[in-house]
Amino acid sequence: MPSPEERLTTLEYHLDQFKAEATTYYQEMAMQVTMSKGLTEDAVKRLMQLRVQVDKRFNSTDQQLAEVKQDLAGVKQDLAGVKQNIGDHTTRLDRIETLLAQILARLPGKP
Repeated sequence: MPSPEERLTTLEYHLDQFKAEATTYYQEMAMQVTMSKGLTEDAVKRLMQLRVQVDKRFNSTDQQLAEVKQDLAGVKQDLAGVKQNIGDHTTRLDRIETLLAQILARLPGKP
């Protein structure tokens, strides 16, 4: 059986080994946490930049859509005017056809 001095020496050696391993694992864990924190901060910055870009694009798209709607409203108004003109021309052509039919009916030498 080992003497108390040998047992104490063995215990101190194992305690030193435990301290060294614990310190090593703690340092590795601290490094991993630091790296994770850095990566997370970088990802958050990139997400914020992406959000700004997306917001700008949506604002630009909204503005373009408003312009398209405005242009479409103008086209609809123009088409309404064209439709009215077509109706007016149709009425006028109907009157001209009626007059031509009356003129043709009065012409001599009708077959």
